Amino acid sequence: MAERKIAIGMIATPAPVAQEVADLLVDAGVRSILNFAPAVLTVPKSVSMRKVDLAIELQILSFYQLRRGTGGSASPRERTG
Repeated sequence: MAERKIAIGMIATPAPVAQEVADLLVDAGVRSILNFAPAVLTVPKSVSMRKVDLAIELQILSFYQLRRGTGGSASPRERTG
């Protein structure tokens, strides 16, 4: 990673190994991490981390799908994005 100057990493592992993966990314020089793992992780202050909760995202999509029914009306995010 250092050789290729990779700055952003993603974690999509089971919770029990997510912290280990985060530590490996940090040790390799990654300074921004997108965390999809269902775990709260600790990284140094010099590293930016964003957590994506897939359960919440699926709930949002389900909500809009139910509202949409078969009419095909798009969600607010889909209309503006």
